[in-house]
Amino acid sequence: MFKTKISKVLGVVLTAAMVLSMFTVATPVAAANQDWSEISLPGSGSTGGYVVSTPGARFDNIGILEWNADKSAVYATAEYDGAAAIFKSTDAGRTWKKLTIPTVTGGIIYDFVASSVNVNELYFTDGRDIFTSKDGGATWNYLSNVFTWATANTWTTPPVSGTNLIVTLDIGYAGANKYVFAGTAVFGSTNNGNGVYMCQETAFGMPWSDLAIDSQRASAWTACSVWDVVVDPTDFATKQGVLAVATNNSGETVITAKYFGNQWNQTALCKDAEVMQDNLTSIATPYHAELWLPADFNSSLTSGKFQAWLALATSASQGDVYLWYGGAEATIDLNVSGLDSETEVYDIDGAGGVGTAQLIIGGYLSTAPTAPTTWYSADGLTFTKTSKAPTGAASTWGLSVATVTVLALPDFATSGKALAGTAGYDCGISYTADFGKTWNQISMMRQAIVSVDNIAGNLFIVTSDYAQQSLWRLTNGVYERVLSTTSITVTDTLDVAVSPAGDAVFVADLGGTSIWRSLDNGQTFAAQVSNISTAGGSIINSWLVSNANTILVGGTNNVYQTSTNGVLWFARACLVGTVTSFAVSTDGSTLVAAGSDSAISKSVDGGITWGTATAATTITSSVPVVTFQNGSNSVVYLTGNGGAAYVYDFAAAAPVWTRIDNTVTGAYAFDSSSYADVDNGVGIFSGIASGGNVLYVLDGSWNNLIRITNAGTNYTAGIIAKPTGATGATKLIGVAAPGANMLYGIFGASLYVYTDKMAVPVTNVQATATTDSVKVTWDALNVDNTGVTVRYFVVVTDATTAYKVAYTVTDDDINQTSTAGITSLTATFKNGVNGFIVSEDTVYQVSVWAVSPVMSFVGTASVSTQPQPLTYHVNLMPTNGASNVPVNPVFAWDSVSTAVSYDLVLSTDPTFTDATKVLATKNLTTNYWAYDGTLSNSASYYWRVRVNTANSTSEWFPAVFTTVKADAAPVEVNNPPDITLEVPQAETPAYIWLIVAVGAVLTIAVIVLIVRTRRVV
Repeated sequence: MFKTKISKVLGVVLTAAMVLSMFTVATPVAAANQDWSEISLPGSGSTGGYVVSTPGARFDNIGILEWNADKSAVYATAEYDGAAAIFKSTDAGRTWKKLTIPTVTGGIIYDFVASSVNVNELYFTDGRDIFTSKDGGATWNYLSNVFTWATANTWTTPPVSGTNLIVTLDIGYAGANKYVFAGTAVFGSTNNGNGVYMCQETAFGMPWSDLAIDSQRASAWTACSVWDVVVDPTDFATKQGVLAVATNNSGETVITAKYFGNQWNQTALCKDAEVMQDNLTSIATPYHAELWLPADFNSSLTSGKFQAWLALATSASQGDVYLWYGGAEATIDLNVSGLDSETEVYDIDGAGGVGTAQLIIGGYLSTAPTAPTTWYSADGLTFTKTSKAPTGAASTWGLSVATVTVLALPDFATSGKALAGTAGYDCGISYTADFGKTWNQISMMRQAIVSVDNIAGNLFIVTSDYAQQSLWRLTNGVYERVLSTTSITVTDTLDVAVSPAGDAVFVADLGGTSIWRSLDNGQTFAAQVSNISTAGGSIINSWLVSNANTILVGGTNNVYQTSTNGVLWFARACLVGTVTSFAVSTDGSTLVAAGSDSAISKSVDGGITWGTATAATTITSSVPVVTFQNGSNSVVYLTGNGGAAYVYDFAAAAPVWTRIDNTVTGAYAFDSSSYADVDNGVGIFSGIASGGNVLYVLDGSWNNLIRITNAGTNYTAGIIAKPTGATGATKLIGVAAPGANMLYGIFGASLYVYTDKMAVPVTNVQATATTDSVKVTWDALNVDNTGVTVRYFVVVTDATTAYKVAYTVTDDDINQTSTAGITSLTATFKNGVNGFIVSEDTVYQVSVWAVSPVMSFVGTASVSTQPQPLTYHVNLMPTNGASNVPVNPVFAWDSVSTAVSYDLVLSTDPTFTDATKVLATKNLTTNYWAYDGTLSNSASYYWRVRVNTANSTSEWFPAVFTTVKADAAPVEVNNPPDITLEVPQAETPAYIWLIVAVGAVLTIAVIVLIVRTRRVV
């Protein structure tokens, strides 16, 4: 608890940071993709924040929980690895740092207090000495020894038989003066050496004074034991008020006080109030007491706020919570468990004032002394018992009862958040957010994690200790242990499952018969009304949760089914041997059960009836695991301890098992150059893929993951290496998502996650080509991890023959690896380079995969290489650079045998970009064309021509010519109407015949001119 030990008004404002820190523990799931990342489980030791124990260094006896002055840190006492220890937490008890403290005599810390003024000032006692730290626990010093100043005492060995032990401390301030108060007691009795002692720490020599609680009173005590000392929290500086809970030699326990340095039990200031069981019976044997003072406590008898609550634990079933009024002669027994039940209350804390007090208490019922229990009061008068208690047992300090300490968090009044510390077997720090109704363990647990057994949902984890198992819930990066097998009876192995809708969490006793259900996200579990034994079942071999009420359990040649959460169970025949695994189709319409006969059976009515078993797989497996292909209700995958992975399609015309895991993947093809086969399938999962299907199989022999992609009927297997150093692969659980399947793998005592973002095609594949090369571009796959280099495989295939003409994935192809900042990649293939064959005017199919670290699905494109373009060495008319070309020209060029047409452009613009200067644009089926207009004289013109084939288009061939001058003699050229300028291959070039024809015409014209100009003499 946190005593209200404030001697002056501090005005300290607690920021929200402390409350929020409960939810800001670093998220344990790493974000890396395409590689296994370890999920941080609850940690042990200094590097793990002392959340759980290690098998060789266990927690025990969690003791005092105390805030420092501004509530920025919580301190806790405990026994760790067999020795007394003090821990400090700055995240409200989620994780801890172990402080180095002086040697503790007797192994017990009886009290720990923090200064109400100085954030880093601390005190604790081992019953003999008092130690103080002024630096938050980094270093410690002795105070002067109280027994040097008081009567010499005889000591015996604790834990419960010590005489005159210091069992309680408090600190008071009066201006610059600081006072330490100590109370001593003897367990089970009283002694004349006990009392309340005060040390003025700021005085020279730190002298102690005996405040004479036994003698400075009207009727002296001959002996006593003091169980708690509290200074007046509001006006100690002026009234010097000290409150104490003490038992006297008459067997009476009282709350007594002294003010202004006067004697104890003064009627005018505050007389003794006896604490009596049921307000009738004196109490003689306390062993622990805690006073809780409200926030508005006022020690004036007329204030109406001179009030406190006492938590008392005794060895005679007389403990309880008692209400005390200053000046009253007796307290009021609040009977937190009712008149007929006795409650030993070890600790108390709360929030609020006299009229608004909300209290949390910890202790045990006298009828169940080793069971930790808590109660809550919303009004300070009536109490409600917890429905789910913190785990723990009897203290090993020799008390043989459960000691429970409590600490209200800063916003307890509105949030109900508090901590509890327990002792003994399965002890720990527990957390509540519902005013103590239910508790979960969060740190300092005696529990160790030896193995991870299963996970379910998002995210429940079952772990094993050597002696027990635990169920953990991971929420917002914070672990809480929501169930321990110390609280339920499990005969064999605890397992967990979550309903598909997420509205129920179940745990089952694999190897036993019991199942428990939670409808509040694992906070509380209730056992089913009946179990499978009512339907003839003997043990749970496997199970499947269909919804919040429907469960299937695998037996031998039977499936046990309930749709009423165990109110009624039915045996359903399923002849596959011992049923070892279930799977449900994505749409929920179909179930399959796999059994030790290495066969499966199908149900389409929720497991009420099962079809004829399939044939067994080739390699028999005694513990097969099965899954549906994602998105299918007919295709099923199977693996097992006999090895291999198989596919079976119920919808096929003749369904058969087909092995799919032993594909040789090849160095220049996919993601592994060796056999990717399964030797011992311990887990199987079908994920979502874009471009096909993807299957994951965990191999328990090699601890690696076999990843099998499927497009059409083609299955290709690859290997995802195991996590570094991982051994003992046992489970594979998947969460399917488009393009980003998340896989959880259990490897011994470690849990890993793998996010597969490569179950997608390579995108935006494009190809361009010349006459003898193909250039491929594509977008890099985004795996959100700069530490992953993705390597690609590119293949160019002749579209007609399906012949692979070019491929590459070598280390030299640096453009094919995507690293940070590269989003578009290229690969170029040229004829004759590295043996590639790239021919002109040919259609090719281009395919691109990512092949490392794992294979993606293919992205494709189609491209055709260009035909050879026309060149200057062809039968051109006009020739390139020609002059004196007629203003009514004819254009001609070599024909191309594969051409389906030709494109021709005539322009006065040499760049052909200015549309206003284009004189003609033609698509021609002939290899000539006569211009149908008249060009200007002495002008330059530009023309170009290209070839169109069935596959592609060649590059342009450009040429230029200049027309004839205007004063030149006209030359008439008469072209035959049906001239064909088809030039046979390998014969006299066409341009030769054209020159001969033009020469003949010119010769005839010359002769005509000569005849016309001659004169007869």
